[in-house]
Amino acid sequence: MQRGMLGIRRNGMEILVNILKESRSGITKTRLVYRTNMNFFAIRRHMEFLIQKGLLAVEYEPIQLYTTTEKGNEFLGEFDKLKETLGIVDEEEFYDF
Repeated sequence: MQRGMLGIRRNGMEILVNILKESRSGITKTRLVYRTNMNFFAIRRHMEFLIQKGLLAVEYEPIQLYTTTEKGNEFLGEFDKLKETLGIVDEEEFYDF
């Protein structure tokens, strides 16, 4: 990982996985911003990508909630299998090479 002035800079895959994991039970955009330690501008681009790919869904009633879709959960399962195949226990190790 690259180190920025404010700490460790995450790559795109790490951000996408983090968004999907935090959205499994449904989450508001504000809560997601706080949980992923991102700002509204930065997270919007990633969320739009995940929605376009069918990995994240948005529900508008009674409030706007973002939820990981079945396809998103399958992606996370495949991601876990990849880590297992590589013998990676700590997710940080996956992003560190």
